[in-house]
Amino acid sequence: MVSAAWEKKGRHAVLAPSWIGDTAMAAPFFASLRAAFPEAHIGAVASPWTAGLLEGYPWLDAVHRVGGEGARGRWGGAWSLRGRLGSGSAEAVWLLPNSFRAALLARWIGGRRRVGYATEGRGWLLSHVVPPPPESPPPHLVDYYLGILEGAGVRPAFREARLPVRAEDARAAERLLAEACGADSRPVVGLHPGAFFGESKTWPPEEFASLARRLAREAGARVVVLGGAGEREMAGRVCREAGGAAVSLAGRDDLKMLPALLERVGVLVAGDTGPLHVAALVGTPTVALFGPTDPRRTAPRSRHHRLIRQELECSPCFERTCPLGHHRCMREIGAERVAAEVMSLLAERNRPGFPARGDGDR
Repeated sequence: MVSAAWEKKGRHAVLAPSWIGDTAMAAPFFASLRAAFPEAHIGAVASPWTAGLLEGYPWLDAVHRVGGEGARGRWGGAWSLRGRLGSGSAEAVWLLPNSFRAALLARWIGGRRRVGYATEGRGWLLSHVVPPPPESPPPHLVDYYLGILEGAGVRPAFREARLPVRAEDARAAERLLAEACGADSRPVVGLHPGAFFGESKTWPPEEFASLARRLAREAGARVVVLGGAGEREMAGRVCREAGGAAVSLAGRDDLKMLPALLERVGVLVAGDTGPLHVAALVGTPTVALFGPTDPRRTAPRSRHHRLIRQELECSPCFERTCPLGHHRCMREIGAERVAAEVMSLLAERNRPGFPARGDGDR
């Protein structure tokens, strides 16, 4: 439902999150915005890092890339953005990031409304200030983003969203998997050992290798190790220590293909990382390994997801590197425990009633 004060048509610009996982968890926001303004032109303003994922969102009419490498690159394209969006003609600019810089960019773009949370002293740059929600208990990031709509008088239509995979990306993902590990009926399990946030989020490579051996032996699984180009070394180490039980796909896909690749994985095992949330967005069951971050805020929410976390007095600490130097919150998660959850989910996928690929709740 939309307040009568809003124009039903016109242009909307959304300043998108800077992280892949956050962008995936913003999908219900984009779906709800489209449902509220079906006739509007909705464009996302994003970094090159997340634009590839957003370009597959069916709720958007355009994705405008801003920024790049280095200090100067962070503002790259901002000067031309106002012309691309139509300065002053936008019905609203929605700010999903909390940064002061995002508010400056929104002010530069213009628009009848600049809507976002009053954080980092930026309220004076906004035309419609949304009070931040209480931090205790911490809101899930999906609800946090939807709160921006609610604060502007727009009732969210979706609390969950499912990203449809494009046919050409699906074909490319099928070819990649067939080339890497064959095209037979054995289940495929994906492992993502990396974490751009920092080493505190990572489960040890030797544990991933142990998990791969267990899954190959006990579930007959084809195990693939995923990661970006910068994670090839870690993925290679997991595969070497797995003794042939896993193959690396690190650096062989891109963000455009990633949703399709994750949709074709039976189960994904990962820390609190971007691929974890993209997998949930395309309906793939996940086993999420949480350590320094808070699952109440970012864990996938569905009966087809499993959460594993060691309860320690120091977690969640949100530190990139363990201040105590031992990473106990991740190291004390055992491969046997993770394997049991993976095999439970694989069995669940074979039961009647499990959503088929491409199906799912909206």
